[in-house]
Amino acid sequence: MYNKEKLMKTLHEIKEEASTIAPYVIVAQPRRSKDSPQAQHLNGHLGLHIDFSGFSRGYVESTDMAVDTARNYLIHCALDTEDAEYLFFVGDDTVSPWDAFKVLHKTSQENPDAVVVGVYYIKLSDAMIMVRNNNTVTVPNVDPGQIIEAWQTGMDCMLIPMRILRKMYEEDPDLPFCCIANNIEGIPFIGEDNFFVHRLRKYGFRLLVNTDVQCLHMDVYTGKYTAHPGVDLDNYFTNIPITERLTMKDKRRIDEIWAKSTEKVTENLRNE
Repeated sequence: MYNKEKLMKTLHEIKEEASTIAPYVIVAQPRRSKDSPQAQHLNGHLGLHIDFSGFSRGYVESTDMAVDTARNYLIHCALDTEDAEYLFFVGDDTVSPWDAFKVLHKTSQENPDAVVVGVYYIKLSDAMIMVRNNNTVTVPNVDPGQIIEAWQTGMDCMLIPMRILRKMYEEDPDLPFCCIANNIEGIPFIGEDNFFVHRLRKYGFRLLVNTDVQCLHMDVYTGKYTAHPGVDLDNYFTNIPITERLTMKDKRRIDEIWAKSTEKVTENLRNE
């Protein structure tokens, strides 16, 4: 009925045409290990767990790297991609709601001088969102329906305009985007997110939180999680079935796993 040769030729033309399209957003995921489970499916064309419909998209990940090294590597991968407009960091144990990208993207478009993040919690603790009031830092109310200007957040649900990253790189190409320090020359522990946000503020950019993006911070081995008390679990798609909220017993087990994993990464780095 139809000409197979012509049909295949047309399909190859479409494939070739698609290869000329650059990603608008690059999804970046630092993974602790290539063998560890990922909370969500974010790579490929079908069955994605976050809605990117209508936006060209790329994906990069890192494995078996210290988290500051991983984030620097992923940022440079994005900088090497011409025409990309956004880098979207998503943690491998962070479960973002289906509409996370589009909600953060809308906020970013309305605030071009800002990096925009969603809300995710330290496991069995508060939201990893801090605001500064004069000389004190506190955790704000993160109920949905707010845009909060933050002093500090984590980076595991963070949408960064590429123009901001390019500006940071142009201003000081010899300085990493992220760095972890611990007891160096009298400096206490500084996380890679602290380092990045400090640089962000230094160049006059803001850090905004859209509290309509409420993430689950998941134990990928059990499906247990920490999140806002009002989350609707129907808003999430995951590789791992969502079970129940984390308990103190779970936290002790998770802390032991992370300690061993960190030791392994450190040993690998020393052997390189």
